[in-house]
Amino acid sequence: MSSGIKSSGQAEPADYPDPGVDSFVDEFSARRNAAREARKLPVENITAMRDAGLYRVYNPKRFDGAERHMDEVLPVIARIAQACPASAWVLAVYQIHNWVLSLFPEPAQQEVFVANPDAVVCASLNPSKNMTKKVADGYLIEDGRFTFCSGAAYRDWALLGALIVDDTGVVVNVGCMLVPGAELEELDDWTVSGLQATGSISLLAKGLFVPEHRFLSYGDATAYKSPGRSANPGSLYMAAFVPMLVLNLAAPALGAAEYALRAFIANLEEKGTKAGAYPLAGVARVDAPAAHEAIALSRMQIDCARLLLQQSAATIRQFAEAGKPMRAEDSAKVNLETSYAVRECLKATQQLFLQAGGAVLQPGHPLQEAYQDVSAVNCHGFLGHEANLSLYGSLVTGHDHPDAFL
Repeated sequence: MSSGIKSSGQAEPADYPDPGVDSFVDEFSARRNAAREARKLPVENITAMRDAGLYRVYNPKRFDGAERHMDEVLPVIARIAQACPASAWVLAVYQIHNWVLSLFPEPAQQEVFVANPDAVVCASLNPSKNMTKKVADGYLIEDGRFTFCSGAAYRDWALLGALIVDDTGVVVNVGCMLVPGAELEELDDWTVSGLQATGSISLLAKGLFVPEHRFLSYGDATAYKSPGRSANPGSLYMAAFVPMLVLNLAAPALGAAEYALRAFIANLEEKGTKAGAYPLAGVARVDAPAAHEAIALSRMQIDCARLLLQQSAATIRQFAEAGKPMRAEDSAKVNLETSYAVRECLKATQQLFLQAGGAVLQPGHPLQEAYQDVSAVNCHGFLGHEANLSLYGSLVTGHDHPDAFL
């Protein structure tokens, strides 16, 4: 199995799934502007990724899945992001949601994977915005609004995070519920400045009953006690819950930053010998030291981000294959490495943006789009870098944070 990384530091598709990913990423690039305007991915992108087997990478083998570890999948996501960051983002979350589903009770897995191994599962995993009542044999969503459901337009199912309360309103559990996509209403509230084509709208549920077997406790998941692990004994399902969710978000930023660097260099070459390197009158942009420094520094930042993500993925896999839970500080370090990596991608993209001249302010300029997309990735709550810095530093100096979501 190839690592999916060339010695030069350039991303390439891993040898799983089919390296034919390159056969459709150019098409994604061609449809990129239309997807932004539509604020959702074209069905052709959804179909191409499904036909390439990309939705099944984390699915259990017993359901015709591949059970690949994240270190093998991240380079594929980064490669797709070079053509369309929104497609890469949607694919990454579809994939990880199937991994989460593999931790659910067996009846829930059977409902989804037997009927359709390529099922699309969107999600709003944050439990803090909704309360759901525990009732006999299940849960009742009385009036829920579940935000940021990327790729929701093509959903078969949805995972909905919530605080579970009893009749007195006391929180008795925290987790996510599996709900058929057809039972949810759409709220088109995704009008944003980055990753527009992810179609990350809200989903609404009113008076909706969810059977007991369609619930996964986050407490069980983070304690390596998820019910699905008994039916899925592969090491992938021993991987740490929160670090997997966090790391999964990073590759779109990596690919988008790589795209920005290539676009910046191409733009310089296109300008050729035309003068414009203020304040050195008569110096062409392609000869400007500031442009050269921006290229070199961005190259190093992107490559450092890639190496950090490789290290994080390898750490998760090593613990999982050894059958060992990650300690709180181990999990916090992976989360910190991930947020540091996407922040480096943002820095790289920003400095290229600032060196590109006034034309970068034109709508549709590749560096403007890349900067918006990488900024959007950095805005995800899991990737709050300052919070990850503080938590890791606190843990390694002996402070206890039993309520930290790790």
